[in-house]
Amino acid sequence: MSKLTELELLADLEKINDQDRYHCKTTYDIFCHAADEYAADIAIVEHLTADRDEVANTLTFATLTKKLNQTAKLYQAFGVERTDVISILLPNLAETHLSMWAAQAVGIANPINYLLQVDHIVEILNEVKSKVLVTVSLDQTTELGKKVHEIIARVPSLEHILVLDNRYGPSNNNRITITDFNQAISAQSSERLTKTSQPKADDIAMYFHTGGTTGRPKVAKLSHYNISFVVQVYAGFNAFQGKSAVLNALPLFHVFGVIAASLSMFFVGRQVVIMTPEGFRNPNTVKNWWFFVNKYQVCWFPTVPTIISVLLQQPDEDIDLSCFEHAACGSAPLPIELKLSFQRRFNCNVTNGYGMTESSCVVARVLPGYDVEGVSVGNGIPYSRVIAAHVIDNKISRVCGSNEPGIILVKGPNIFQGYLNESDNEGAWVDGEWFNTGDLGLINNLGHIQLTGRAKDLIIRGGHNIDPQIIEDALMAHPGVLQAVAIGQPDAHAGEIPVAYVVVKDPQQTTAAELLHHCQTHINERAAIPKRIEILDSFPLTAVGKVFKPILRNKATEFSVNALFKANHITAQVSAEFDPEKGQVVHIQLSNVQDKDKVATLLIAVPVLVDYQTTL
Repeated sequence: MSKLTELELLADLEKINDQDRYHCKTTYDIFCHAADEYAADIAIVEHLTADRDEVANTLTFATLTKKLNQTAKLYQAFGVERTDVISILLPNLAETHLSMWAAQAVGIANPINYLLQVDHIVEILNEVKSKVLVTVSLDQTTELGKKVHEIIARVPSLEHILVLDNRYGPSNNNRITITDFNQAISAQSSERLTKTSQPKADDIAMYFHTGGTTGRPKVAKLSHYNISFVVQVYAGFNAFQGKSAVLNALPLFHVFGVIAASLSMFFVGRQVVIMTPEGFRNPNTVKNWWFFVNKYQVCWFPTVPTIISVLLQQPDEDIDLSCFEHAACGSAPLPIELKLSFQRRFNCNVTNGYGMTESSCVVARVLPGYDVEGVSVGNGIPYSRVIAAHVIDNKISRVCGSNEPGIILVKGPNIFQGYLNESDNEGAWVDGEWFNTGDLGLINNLGHIQLTGRAKDLIIRGGHNIDPQIIEDALMAHPGVLQAVAIGQPDAHAGEIPVAYVVVKDPQQTTAAELLHHCQTHINERAAIPKRIEILDSFPLTAVGKVFKPILRNKATEFSVNALFKANHITAQVSAEFDPEKGQVVHIQLSNVQDKDKVATLLIAVPVLVDYQTTL
């Protein structure tokens, strides 16, 4: 009998309704299932330093679930009800899991990137009207402790703060109680929640912030079934891996680290090894990564392209890696040469999945036992629908044919319940049912999805649309380039011109002039040849390892404006920032106030908003 195609396999799976196939309807169901099936097995291994001789802390599934119940009952003692929000401001720790999953059992969990500036954390907390905050301590000698003191003063909805380290005493604010987390949960019953107090499938489980580090946050609402559905689909795809342990250094405030790399593993009884509170930001994590792959006999781990690149540059060691077979890469597009180099060196298979917060982590992935060309992200997951389409005014004007590029639209049980702020839902939905991912891509006759870029990342040069991927692919084909990002630089004549930022292996060997010549001979689309290439030591990254393009756009904007000023003998300090509501803003501090009219004339055709500040 011939092997089914991916589309035939997916159709076969869908003969059984998803509600009948997947029995866990909530995240609490998943932990009850795991405690029943794998009670004595290790669920969490916690490394605080990732030193090779470190003795790790461990929790069995039985203990994890009992502590989860105790934490949930503590929240209830605080008066938390189903729609109340518990915010988690923690690095990667066992307590992060306890506080997050227990929050979903009785209310709504809101994990927050603790590395954000305090203003943005406060914005998120106020947006969700957080009632309880779980954090490390009130120690004002630490950055996080300082942030917590500001939070206390600026978040009026907050009633309770749970701290892991209570040595630093309570705040002077009588409105908020400060409680020792571990001491308080130990006083609670570890019995399971009664059926009537357990969550339901359509209850909101999590609020994830998706708005980045500037402007008002966008908060995505994920239901219990959104998450538990994806967990069971993902676990089914990975069943061939057995119960191999998983190293997780992804942040526990991001869907990849929370859903795919943690909860999907708990569901099938696999150990999740927490690789330090800082994750990949701890130098020991990468330095000793392969040691721990061998120690725990890891066959699969989740990662991001940036870390693939870093691991590839690690020196060889005499470590047996025969256990290691697969790396699942997400969060950003994976360059084909990087993928192939990693596969060759470590004799493994690397797949690049596709997902986002709004899809509860997963839209598509390569199905086990199947191959795709290049860096295709595979097929849409079962019970979901993914199409490429032309969209006009939030309506599908035409669904694309095979291999025809368009905007990727998706719907299914994995798609979130919309944004918390209703205004953020404007433009998010097409024909009222499809979520607009904002990604450009195409789908072939096998259902394989190939992403080609972001609609919002298009460089528009004098009305000519340029996909930055064309430039990035050409640069990544150069043997001296490690990373490349192409963006649009504001320009008085063309609106935008393409420029590129690169990280090279050896700046002494590879120059910007050489790379520019390389682009001129390797990019067929004349308008896409970058006008400027700048070599950087490293790229600015988000906490999950994505290149943070707004900083590069700011850099390009400052370069463009400064070049105009230099050519016209104007002295000024220039700084750029992206405002989600206003767009690209340039702050200008003139040396001579009489130059203001001249500057206004120079910048009239540059697509930026000018903010004049006090004269130098």
